[in-house]
Amino acid sequence: MVLTKVITCLVLFVSLSPTSAQAKNGGGHVSLLVSETGLEFAKDFLVHKVISTTLPLQLPEIEKKVKIPLVGKVRMGLSNIKIYAVDVQSSRVETGEDGIGLSVSGATADVSMDWSYAYKASFFHISDHGVASVKVKGMDLKTTVTMVGDNGSLKIASRNSDCKVKSIGIHINGGASWLYQGVVDAFEKKIISTVEETVSTKILEKMKNLDAKLQSLPKERKIDDNVAVNLTFTGNPVLDDSSVELGINGLFMSSGDDGKVSSSLSSFSFPKVKRMMGIAIKEEVFNSATLVYFIAKKMHVDIQQTENGSALSTSDWKLILPELYKQYPNVRMMLNMSVTSPPAVNIKEHGIDAMIDLEISIYVQNSGTVLSVARISAVLDVAGTAEISENNLTGSVRLNGFNATMTWSKLGDLQASYIQDVASTILESLFLPYVNTRLKRGFPLPFTHGFTIKNTEIVYVENGVMVCSDVASGKNKI
Repeated sequence: MVLTKVITCLVLFVSLSPTSAQAKNGGGHVSLLVSETGLEFAKDFLVHKVISTTLPLQLPEIEKKVKIPLVGKVRMGLSNIKIYAVDVQSSRVETGEDGIGLSVSGATADVSMDWSYAYKASFFHISDHGVASVKVKGMDLKTTVTMVGDNGSLKIASRNSDCKVKSIGIHINGGASWLYQGVVDAFEKKIISTVEETVSTKILEKMKNLDAKLQSLPKERKIDDNVAVNLTFTGNPVLDDSSVELGINGLFMSSGDDGKVSSSLSSFSFPKVKRMMGIAIKEEVFNSATLVYFIAKKMHVDIQQTENGSALSTSDWKLILPELYKQYPNVRMMLNMSVTSPPAVNIKEHGIDAMIDLEISIYVQNSGTVLSVARISAVLDVAGTAEISENNLTGSVRLNGFNATMTWSKLGDLQASYIQDVASTILESLFLPYVNTRLKRGFPLPFTHGFTIKNTEIVYVENGVMVCSDVASGKNKI
C-alpha cells in the first residue's frame, strides 16, 4: 500500500541534531541522519500522502429514532457518509522519550452523506430522503509510535492515535422544515464521535501495516553475484527533543553466505550539517568491501588492450623496456595485475588514503605460446575521492606514490629506473583507469526507493565519510 511505504520513508529518515556529537546508536557502521529541515520535509510529504491515499474515507452508517414535536417518533438515518476533503492548517513532528509523534491541528474536513427518514401519520407511511453536507471544524490529530530493534529489524513496540473534533456545521438539502434541527439534535454528537473514532482506527490500521512492512525490510542488499551489504539494524533508535538516530550494520559480506564480516566499531564526531539528511559511513565499511572482494578473488585483471582498444604489443614498450622488445620484437603481450592482500583504507579529514600491494605479471605471445617474462611487485599509495551519482556512492583514485621491485625476470638484470618507469606506465595508463571505471559504477546508498538526493556535499572526518544532501521526491511512484 502506498501509504505504508510513505510512513516507512518517515521512519527510515533517521536524524541527528545538527551539532557535533558522538554516535549513540547501538553499534552501526553506517548511520542515517536527518536534520530538522529534513524532518519537516518528511512530515509535509507524509501529511500530503496520507490525505491523498486515504480519501475518500468511508464512515459507518448512523441510524436513530427521535421524537419530533408535532410529528412524533421518526426513524432517521445517515448513510454513504464519506470524508472527501481535508485541509491541514498546521502540522508538526516531535521526537522524544515517548517516541515519534506526528500532530495535525486546526484541520477542516468536508463530509458528504445521504439522509433519510420515515414515520407513520394516521394511516399513512411518510418517508423522504436526500443529501447533506457537513463541515468538520477544528480537527486535531496526534499519532505516536515507539520503535525498538528486534533481531536486526525494527518493530513498533507501541502505537496510539487520537483524533478530536471541535465542532461541525451541517447543511441539509431538501426535506421538511423540521428536518435540519432534527438531524442536528439527533446526530451532531454522533457524527463528531464517528469521525474521531474512524480516523483514529484508520491511522492505527496504517501503523499495523507499517509494523509488518518494517519487519519485512530486507536484511541484506545484493551488490553483485559475489557481494552483498548487511542491512540489519543495530540497537534501538535513539530519540531526543528533535531527532531520531538509527544505525545499520553496513558491512560488506559474501553474497548468500550466512557468515557476516565482523569489524571493530570506530568512533568519530559528526560535523554540523546544514542539509536535510546525512549518511555517515565509517572506514570499516570500506575495509570490509576490500576484504570481501579480495576473498572472492575479484581483485585481479588481465589486460590485453590499451585504453583506446588497440592490442598491447612489445613495440609500444621498446623505449620503456628495450630488453623486452629486443627479445620479443613486435609480438602481442598481456598484463596480469593481482592485488596480493586486502587494501587498507584510512579516512582522515583531508580525504581517503589506501595502501595496495600489487603484483604485475608480464606475458608475451610467442609462436602461439604464452610466455611469462617478468613479474613486478609494487606497493601503491593512493588517494581516493568519494562522489555521488544519482543515489549511488561512487569515487575515483589517484596515485600518490609507489615503490616497485622486479621479483622475477627473463629479461636479465634491469636498472631500478627501468623498473620504476615500467611500473609507472602500467599503473597510470592501465591499472588506475580500470579501477576508476569500476568505481564509477558505485554502490547504492541505503536510501528509500522513490526519493532522490540533491545538493550533495561530501564531508571527510576522522575514520569516516559523511554524505550530506537535500531530498526530493522522485518521479517514480512510492
